[in-house]
Amino acid sequence: MIAADNVNKTAPPSPPAKRKLALMFPGQGSQRVGMGKRVAERSQAARDVFAQADDILGFDVTRIVMEGSERDLQKTINTQPAIMAVSWAYLAYLRERAAAMSRQLKPSLVSGHSFGQFSAAAAAEAISFADALTLVRERGRIMTKWSKRRPGGMASVIGPSDDDVRDVCASVSPDGDVGVAAINAPGQTVISGTLAALARAIDSVRERGARVVQLPISVPGHFPKMSEARDELRRSIDAVEFRDPKSPVVSSLTGKVLITAEEVRQELSDQMTGAINWMR
Repeated sequence: MIAADNVNKTAPPSPPAKRKLALMFPGQGSQRVGMGKRVAERSQAARDVFAQADDILGFDVTRIVMEGSERDLQKTINTQPAIMAVSWAYLAYLRERAAAMSRQLKPSLVSGHSFGQFSAAAAAEAISFADALTLVRERGRIMTKWSKRRPGGMASVIGPSDDDVRDVCASVSPDGDVGVAAINAPGQTVISGTLAALARAIDSVRERGARVVQLPISVPGHFPKMSEARDELRRSIDAVEFRDPKSPVVSSLTGKVLITAEEVRQELSDQMTGAINWMR
């Protein structure tokens, strides 16, 4: 016992654990009016991103992120590129601040919720910012076109387990017109589907005591019946050059770590119809 005490007193302190950084990017539903103003006021790098995004897209996305109305932002064809532009502006601001302290931003992992994976893939340099932003705009266009034939939406269900929510969806729509789109946390599940089926599911979970928040999203995301839209987007994705990511990308579908160009390409293709499992 004495020997052990002596060893403990003379042993050098353990080195501090190396700090690691993960970057996580938001998806649709996180938008708000004026969401780009604050970072643009603070950062020249952010302002440069917005100018670049306008050039890439060929329209004034800066106006939408600075001054766009809720109605403008709820249009999926606008929402997705607008959120990505703001995400990239904040990343540019973080890099600018790090450089001012003679440091570099080197994430150990990156991930994105839903279409935020396009931002994550670009941050990991698996794809260029220009290509990611163009694909996101195309993703929004394709989803909007599909939903004009079958209007839909999404809602967050708070309280029941994801299995209970899945059972409700199956009971109100055996043909799969509403289903689980994302499992965000224990007791926080997002459902997605056509308007009539979504309304039935909302009424049913509310009758069981759940709290429901309808999301500001004009299309049914992560909806298996959008396979035609997924295939159309895949053709655009296949036309873009992908590289192995410099930081591993964590899949928001499976929780697995993606380390190759083809794995990232597949993730961005599958997620339009695949359910997000953020809890994993």
